[in-house]
Amino acid sequence: MSMGCPPIKYAGDVRKVDGVDPFRHPAVMEWHEYLFTRWSSHRRIALFMPCTAKKPYGSSPTHKIAYAIAGPRVQVYSISEPMLLVPKEFEECYPFNGYDYPPELMTEEEREEFVELLSRALSSASKYHEHMVAVLPSHHRRVLEEASSSAGVDVEIHPYGRLAFRSVKEAALRAEELARG
Repeated sequence: MSMGCPPIKYAGDVRKVDGVDPFRHPAVMEWHEYLFTRWSSHRRIALFMPCTAKKPYGSSPTHKIAYAIAGPRVQVYSISEPMLLVPKEFEECYPFNGYDYPPELMTEEEREEFVELLSRALSSASKYHEHMVAVLPSHHRRVLEEASSSAGVDVEIHPYGRLAFRSVKEAALRAEELARG
């Protein structure tokens, strides 16, 4: 599964604090550049999951469910502020394995920046995936809806709801079904 880590030269904490925009952190900007210009996937189907407070993402119960269901033909990404899209293969790499950006601390300007940058990331990712499926709680869902609309990219969005485990299972099963297609 491992394909190494992206070549990020900067090595400093990525944390949301008052007056600091994590989207402008040097390591985050290096990642965005890599994501927009060098990342590629050979998998036809993408599954978007929310980022998690606990890192790496795969240690969260919902991600464990999705990873168990979505097979090797499905590219799993975590949608993250400020990282945008984090491929499952990179979740244990710096800076994805230890950043801290509670969504409730996001300013309106940062939210607009998130939508704009995620729109670019979706445009880039859409070159590799025939179909994109997402299962996201309300904050990430609204950002994804705006970004996908702006990018002109279709994403099949499943509600996360109060039954997150069931929602994640259903979305992962849908992605796997499409991959077998």
